[in-house]
Amino acid sequence: MGFSVGDVVAVYGRKAHIRYAGPLPPSPLSKKQKAARRGFGVEFVGRKLGENDGSVDGKRYFRCKPGAGLFVSENRATPYDAKTCSATQLQAAWRSYRARQAFQDAAAFNFWNELDAFEEKDALVNNRDVGTPTLNTIKKQIHEQSMVEMEEAATERPRSSLLAVPGADAGKTPAGPRGRRRSSMRRSLGRSSVDASSISAENIPDDYTGPRVKWPLTREFCLDLIDHYRDHPDYPLPRKYALELIMAIEEHYKETMKGAVVEVEIPKKSGSRLVLVGDTHGQLNDVLWIFYKFGPPSPTNVYLFNGDIADRGRYAVEIFMMLFAFKLYCPSSVIINRGNHESADMNEVYGFAQEVRQKYGGFMYQKFQDVFHLLPLCVVMEKRVFVVHGGLCRKDNITLQHIDRLNRQRPCPACPHSFEDTLMFDLLWSDPQHESGRGWSTRGADCIAFGPDVTDAFLTKNNLEVCIRSHQVPTNLRGFEPVHDGRCVTLFSASNYCGTTGNYGGVIIFEANLSFEIQEYMAPSLAEIQMLHSETCAATQKVFLQTRIKDLEMQAKRQHRRTAAARMNEQIIEKICKMICEKKTDLWWCFFNMGAESGRVRPAQWREACSNVLGQNFPWVYLMKRLHVVDDDGFVYYNQFLNRYRVEFRPPKCKHLNWRRECIARVFESIMSADLSLKETLMLFDRNCDGTVSFREFNELITELDVGLSEPQVRILMRLITASPAFNAAAGSIDVAEFLGRFRVVYSHVINDDKHSVPWLQRALHCIGKAILADKAEAANRHYEQQRQDGNLGPEVNARRRSSAVRAVALFQKFKDYNEGGDGYLSYADFVTGIKRLPIDEEELGFSLTDEHLYKVAEAVDTTGSKRINYLEFLQAFHVVDSNSNNSAAEELWGQICTAIFQHKSSIRRALHQFDPDMTGKVDSEDFRSALVTVNTVLSRTEAPLTEDQIDQLVNTMDLDDEGMVEYEEFLDSFTPVDTFFLQSVNRDEPSKNGPQNNGKAVDGSEAHEGANDSSSCSRRFTLTSQLSEK
Repeated sequence: MGFSVGDVVAVYGRKAHIRYAGPLPPSPLSKKQKAARRGFGVEFVGRKLGENDGSVDGKRYFRCKPGAGLFVSENRATPYDAKTCSATQLQAAWRSYRARQAFQDAAAFNFWNELDAFEEKDALVNNRDVGTPTLNTIKKQIHEQSMVEMEEAATERPRSSLLAVPGADAGKTPAGPRGRRRSSMRRSLGRSSVDASSISAENIPDDYTGPRVKWPLTREFCLDLIDHYRDHPDYPLPRKYALELIMAIEEHYKETMKGAVVEVEIPKKSGSRLVLVGDTHGQLNDVLWIFYKFGPPSPTNVYLFNGDIADRGRYAVEIFMMLFAFKLYCPSSVIINRGNHESADMNEVYGFAQEVRQKYGGFMYQKFQDVFHLLPLCVVMEKRVFVVHGGLCRKDNITLQHIDRLNRQRPCPACPHSFEDTLMFDLLWSDPQHESGRGWSTRGADCIAFGPDVTDAFLTKNNLEVCIRSHQVPTNLRGFEPVHDGRCVTLFSASNYCGTTGNYGGVIIFEANLSFEIQEYMAPSLAEIQMLHSETCAATQKVFLQTRIKDLEMQAKRQHRRTAAARMNEQIIEKICKMICEKKTDLWWCFFNMGAESGRVRPAQWREACSNVLGQNFPWVYLMKRLHVVDDDGFVYYNQFLNRYRVEFRPPKCKHLNWRRECIARVFESIMSADLSLKETLMLFDRNCDGTVSFREFNELITELDVGLSEPQVRILMRLITASPAFNAAAGSIDVAEFLGRFRVVYSHVINDDKHSVPWLQRALHCIGKAILADKAEAANRHYEQQRQDGNLGPEVNARRRSSAVRAVALFQKFKDYNEGGDGYLSYADFVTGIKRLPIDEEELGFSLTDEHLYKVAEAVDTTGSKRINYLEFLQAFHVVDSNSNNSAAEELWGQICTAIFQHKSSIRRALHQFDPDMTGKVDSEDFRSALVTVNTVLSRTEAPLTEDQIDQLVNTMDLDDEGMVEYEEFLDSFTPVDTFFLQSVNRDEPSKNGPQNNGKAVDGSEAHEGANDSSSCSRRFTLTSQLSEK
C-alpha cells in the first residue's frame, strides 16, 4: 500500500505523519546489503516516541521536534484507525507486562533454585562432616560401654543424695537416672520396645472404613487404596497393614533384585506402554492426577518412577503405599528407581523422617530405609534408554556392568572416596552442564556436573541412545528439558514444586517400539481431583472428562500464577534470613575489614561482602532493596544490619526458659569474673597507661583467658566491642574499663520500697553480688574435694562439676554452717556473719561495710518482715546484666547458642535417635547430654560452638515430662530464624496487651535480668512469612 509525504499513518499502534519517503539512512545491517532499503521518516503525534529529529549522522532527511522522529520500513506503516491503534496498544502493553512478569518469575525461580541448591549442599556437608562422624562415635561408645553398663546394673546399689538442698526431694537418688540410662542403653542396642511382632498384633481401629489387606493382593485392593487416599488423604493406612506391605516389598526385592541395574522391556501387546515419571516429592495430587489421566499401573500400563518420591511434600508415605501395593499385585507394573532423597540423611532434613514417625513411628521409618537400600540405581529400557535419577559419573569408561555390581544395599556415601562410593554417589547426585568435560555442581559438597562429551562417551560405550534423568526442576519451568543435543533429558513430575515455583510437571509415555510423547500438566488440588472424580465416574462421559481435565489444569495454572510468585519471594527472604543467621560472624569480619573506621560500608561493599560469604550468583541489588539495608545517608550500618538477624528459641507453652536465663547469666558471670585478671594482664600491653589496647591484642587476650566462652562466642564478643563506645575506631583501640563497666551485678528480687532509693544500698548489693559470683568457683572446688574424700562423688555429677547450678549449691554450703535449725533460713546475725566472709571490694564500694550496713541490707531483702532470710534464694538472686541496651551482649551470645543448635539440629536429632530407637521423641537427660557433647566434640575438630558448661546448663535446666524424660523433638523444633526488622515493623502498630511490669526491676530501676520477660515474649508468635504478608 503506497503512502506519500503528509499522510497520516499508524506505526506500532501510534498515530504519526509521514515527513519523508525514500531510501532509509544506512545502518550496520543495511551497510552489508548492496541495495538501500526504502521506507518512511515519520513524526509521532503528541508523544515523543521516536529516536531523532529527522537527521541521522549529521544528514538531514526531514524536520520535526527532537525525539519525535523515526525511520521505519514500508511494511511498518498502516492506515490510521483509532480503534485499531487502541487495540494494538493494549496488546503491546499486555505483551510487555507478561514479558516483564515472565522475566521476573524466571529470575525469582533461578534465585530460589540457587538457594535450594545451597541448602541441599549444606545438608550434604553437615552429614559428611558432622552427622556421619557423630553417629559413628556414638555407635562405637555404645558398643564399648554396653557390657560395662550391664555388669554395673547387676551390682549397683543406691547411693545417698550428694547435695542436701533445701526443698529437694529426698527420695530421688542417682539410681533413678542411672536406671533410665541403662534402659536407654539397652534400647540403643536394637532392643526396641516396638518390633514387627508387636505391630502385627495390633488391632485395626473399629472406625476404620478403608481398604483391608488380604493376601494375595488383588487389583481391587490397589484401586480401593487409590480411592481411599484420594478421598481421605489425611487418614493413613493402619500401621499393621502398612508394615505388611513394607515387609512384603522388602522380601520381594531381596528375592528378585540381584544387581543395581534393572533391564525393562515394554510389553509388546497392542496398546501397551510405559509411563516414565520424574520426581514427585510427596505431592500426592500429582501422582493421583497422573493415574487419573493415564490410568493406574497394570501389566500393559507400566510405570517407572525415577526416584525422589520422599521428602518435601506431606504424602510420600501414601505414594509409596500405592506403588508397593501395585508392585506386589503385579511386579512388572511398577518399577521404582532410587533417588538421592531415598536416604536417611536427606529424610532427616526435608521431612520424610518426621512424616513417617508421625504416622507410623520410628520402627516403620527404619523399615522404609531398609527398602530404600534395596531399590535399583538405574533402569535400561529396551537396551537403548538409560534412566537414572541424578546423572553420569566423574570416572571415564564406566559400563553398565560396573554399575550393576555396585553394593547398593547401604546408605548413600557421605564422602565419596573409593571407586564404588564415587560411582554410587554420582548416579544419585550429579547434574548436566552445557560446557564440555566435568565440573563442580552448584550443589557443592563433592557433587559434579557432566558435559555433552561425557554423555556421548557413556552412551557410546554402552550402546545406548539417550539418558533420561530427573533430580532438578527444569530451568525453563516445563515438565522436561533436553540438553546435550537431546541426548540427555531432565524429567520432573512435581508440578508447582513445593507450592512455589509454578512449573509444569511432565511424564514421558513410551510405546513398544520406543516411540514416545511427552505430556505436561498442572495438577489440580486434592479437593478438585475429588470433585472431578465424583463428576466423571460414569464411563459414558469421556468427552466431558477430557474437557474438565483441561479446564482444571488451566484453572490450576492461573491460580498458581497468582500466588506462586508471592510465595516464592517469601521463601527467598526466609532462606536468606537463615543463611545470614548462620554466617553472621563471617559477614561481620568481612564488613569490619571494609569499614573498620566507621561501622558502615557502601552499598557496593555490602553486596561484595554478601557475595563473597553467602553466594556469588544471588541478586544482591534486588535483595539490598528488599531487605531495607541502606540507611537514609546512603550507607549500610553493618552492626545494626547483623543485629536484625537471630535464631529465636520459641518453645511451646514457654518451656525450657530456665535454660535461657541460666545461660545468659553464666555468660555474663564469665565476663565479669575475668575483670581483675584482664586488668592485670592488659597492663603488660598498655605501655602509655592510657587504659586502651589494640583490637588485635585484646582479641588474643580474651581468647587466651578462660572466660567460659567458645571460640565463635569470643568473636561475637569482639564484634559487640567494635559496635560499643569502648572501641575507638580511628585509633583501633579498646577502652577496657568502659567495656567492662557496661556489665553490672543487680539483685533481681524485690526489696523493701522504703530502701529502694538509698544509693549506698544499690552499691552494696552490686559489690556483694559480685563477690558471690566470683566466689562460686572456689567454693565449688572445695565442695567437690570434700565430696571426693567422702567417696560420694558419682561419675555423672563429676562430669557436670562446672554447672553453675551446682556452683550455687556449693556456695550455699558456706552459709549452711551458720544455719542452726537446718531449715534453709538464717537469722539477721548469722546472715551478717556469712556476708562478712565474702571477699567484698571496699575500694570499689567507696566506704567500709560495717555490721550496721549489713543489718540494713538484711532488712531490705527481708520483704516479709519475718526476721529471717532464705539464703539459697538470696545467693541465686544476683545476675549480671548488660547496661548497653542498644547492643545487648546477652541477646547476641544467646543467639549464637541458638544458632549452633539450629544449624546442627539434624545431626543432633540423628544422634538422639541412637538412644531412642522407637523414635518416641523422648530420651533420658543423660542421653540428651551425651548426644550434644558428641556433636560438639565432632565440631571441635574445627571449633566447638558451645562450651561444656553451656551444655551442662542446658541439660540441668531442661523441663522434663512426667516420666523424667527430655522431649527432644519438641525442643529441636523450637528454634526459628527471624529478621527482627519485620518483627518491629509489625509490632510498632500493635499496642501492648500487658500492663506495665514493675516486679522485674532491679534496685536501680533497670531490668533485673535479660530473661525476665521470657514468658511474654513466648506469646508473640511471628514467622517471617506472616510478617511479610501482613506488610
